[in-house]
Amino acid sequence: MQAHHRLSRIMLCLTVGLANAAWAYPEYRVTVVGPANSYATDINKDGVVTGDYYINGSSPRGFFNRGKGVVYLGTFGGTSSNAVAINDKGQILGQWTTTAGQVRGLIYYAGTRRDIGIIPGHSTRYTDINNGGFIIAQGTREGMVGPRSFLRAPDGKLTDIGTLPFDDPIAYASAINNHNTIAGASGPLTFPDQPLRAFTWSQGVMRDLGDFGFAPNYGEAINDCGQITGSMSVPYGPHNRIAYLYTNGRMIDLDGRPVSAERDSAGAGINCHGHVVGSSNHLSGFVYRGRRMQSLNALIDPALHWDIFSPQAINDAGQIAANAMRHGVQYAVRLDLIRPMTARVPELEADAATLAPAISEAEAKAEAQAQAREVVHPVQQ
Repeated sequence: MQAHHRLSRIMLCLTVGLANAAWAYPEYRVTVVGPANSYATDINKDGVVTGDYYINGSSPRGFFNRGKGVVYLGTFGGTSSNAVAINDKGQILGQWTTTAGQVRGLIYYAGTRRDIGIIPGHSTRYTDINNGGFIIAQGTREGMVGPRSFLRAPDGKLTDIGTLPFDDPIAYASAINNHNTIAGASGPLTFPDQPLRAFTWSQGVMRDLGDFGFAPNYGEAINDCGQITGSMSVPYGPHNRIAYLYTNGRMIDLDGRPVSAERDSAGAGINCHGHVVGSSNHLSGFVYRGRRMQSLNALIDPALHWDIFSPQAINDAGQIAANAMRHGVQYAVRLDLIRPMTARVPELEADAATLAPAISEAEAKAEAQAQAREVVHPVQQ
């Protein structure tokens, strides 16, 4: 009987050891997709990562990487460029700065760069593009008290999406999904602080997402199910913002720490499974997949010495575009799941709108031909 108990204890220890080994096994591979001093901005369904490469710490150059090396967007003869976002067709939204200092938009697709100009007025800032080629941007027109946000159709037509009902209101559009639903923040233009409110906009109607009792609040990313993530202010501690998931009309606190803790976290990207990535003062970069925020640094091989501190976007395959530090140098990286994980998290909102069409056969052929002509630069670490 004693021998049986000893054998049972041995088997139990082996089982626990195997379970711990399985838990500790890295979940992600880390691939460097940008040169030293680069910054990741977005990722599409095919794992193409966009980002910026900073020359001498100040003048950015937009780039993308399909996994074969870095392709630079160029500057149209200006002083700098940025790669802002990429859709699933491979269209890249960017910005470039003229020698006179004007910021203008650009689209890179099938090997061709196209200048899309400015929001009439000044201070244009482009922020996102969806599969239908609809773009959101912020700008200031004559007579406006502060920045407003616009939906730009593929034919160039601009729609002012309006603001929440405040005196002297402003609006910042951050993200657009394939139903042309927009997430962002709106509020009064006050100084020194703006008590902004996170919003969702669809078909001409802007709606306040609610809050946890305080402002400012931000909507940073939205998926095709209408789920939104960003940061919400809370009333306790010297750090007072937390990452959230807005789903099915309710707000979920993703941070999970007690109100007495010094909480400083924010969601930056969300996929159609409701998985959220972002940054936190206690985890560095995190991923949320339905139960709790997990540190990405705990899900990669520690022998690589990476600090995944600022993930920016996650696609439906679970690939993450992130910014990481190693030996004091920052790189744009892509995290790839070693084993797929596609389980959904909280119930999704219904959305009857029609999704933007997938890439056509002619577009796919043109893109393949353009890829063959691109100048690809190897990534050096």
